[in-house]
Amino acid sequence: MTEKITKLALASRVIILVLQLLANQLMPDHKPDVFRTPIAQQTQQHVETFESNEFNTSNTTENTWLDHTIQFCLGGLRHWDGEYFLHIAEYSYSYENTLAFYPLFPLVVRAGANALYALNIGVSLRSWCLVIAVLVNVFCFCKAANALYALTQRIFKDPNKSWNAALLFCFNPASIFFTAAYSEALFCWLSLHLMLECVSEFRFARTTVTLALSIVSRSNGLLNAGYPIYFMLRHTILKSYHRCFAAVKLTLCLLGALTPLTFFYFYAFKQYCVPNHTVAHTAAVLNYAREKNYILAGHRMPQNSPWCDNTFPFPYSYIQSHYWNVGFLRYYELKQLPNFMLALPVLAFLFYHCFTYFRHFMRILLPHYPTMQLLKEYKSLPFVLHAFVLTLFCTFFVHIQVSTRLLCSATPCLYWFAADQLPKTFDLIKLRSKAGSILVWFTSYYLIGTALFCNNLPWT
Repeated sequence: MTEKITKLALASRVIILVLQLLANQLMPDHKPDVFRTPIAQQTQQHVETFESNEFNTSNTTENTWLDHTIQFCLGGLRHWDGEYFLHIAEYSYSYENTLAFYPLFPLVVRAGANALYALNIGVSLRSWCLVIAVLVNVFCFCKAANALYALTQRIFKDPNKSWNAALLFCFNPASIFFTAAYSEALFCWLSLHLMLECVSEFRFARTTVTLALSIVSRSNGLLNAGYPIYFMLRHTILKSYHRCFAAVKLTLCLLGALTPLTFFYFYAFKQYCVPNHTVAHTAAVLNYAREKNYILAGHRMPQNSPWCDNTFPFPYSYIQSHYWNVGFLRYYELKQLPNFMLALPVLAFLFYHCFTYFRHFMRILLPHYPTMQLLKEYKSLPFVLHAFVLTLFCTFFVHIQVSTRLLCSATPCLYWFAADQLPKTFDLIKLRSKAGSILVWFTSYYLIGTALFCNNLPWT
């Protein structure tokens, strides 16, 4: 089944790549006033610090036929947040607003791009970053599809449901974000792998490392800590596990998982909060900062970066609030109605099915079955709780239009609930049915989202 799912996942990515190429060439690009990675005008770039001038060479320009070919084929995959991730991969965290994007994905991209750039075959670092970002995401997407199948089979022991869940995942409504230069595919694979590890063998080292990587992949990765907590407690109760040893093991797991995030916050503090700390920037980065009035890393000014003075100087919440106006009900404005309509299908779908699950659990299962039996047999409970919390968070706190990609990459429940509505064979699907509605929703977002995103139209 692994080979079959891998082929399906690859086929869905090839379709996405072809669609974005066609749409990018046939439709004119929208040009919104949003962040764009600065491009050096010449191969020899002037690199400056705030206290002294230095000179360095950095071939980040697209100046060969290979660069133009890569841009022609994959240029539609670097828009919106992809620009931030690729900027971090190319220039590191040079602007304060880039701290909203967690480091694992751009670090992986940077490592791969540097390795290929060292071959000196006439491709710029900028182009290699885009190529590696797409390749990493295709690889992670295939791994995530297989992990979803294995997780579903492990919990429900239903090959038909497992296959349908993987099939729906491969053509999910946020598909373009799993191929573009976003961290969704990497985060999804790490999250599903963590879930699978928790419901199966719960190996300490693998659980800790996977949780740590998911946490530094996306901010909502912190919620993944609930899985080792729940399943360790479950294992302790069911197996009469030594409680003291279990508590120590769980504590070490969580502390180890938080270590990389702590290092990232220390790095951010050093770059933006330490007085007289200087950072070298290329001329292109400096000029773009002056043009956009961005705060640059290095040599903090008194009026800049107030988060540095907090008791716990964590930048994420400040950056989201200050630069993107993220906060409780802040997005509830009449002008955002179209974005609410885009997010409505995934929010309504998950709310409805989570409430249905909880109602069945509370009214039917809890009164009639012993708690120990429910704890043993209903492994799906923490997944539904996680999905419900994420859906609530999306509804009230985030930019509502990101709900689709956030939920599609963070919870398997979306695919489980959808798979429950599909018949055993697709021949039995009727358009005017729940299964038909799900397929229309998934397919339309798959196609329309790809066309809009790759032309810089509002699909974020």
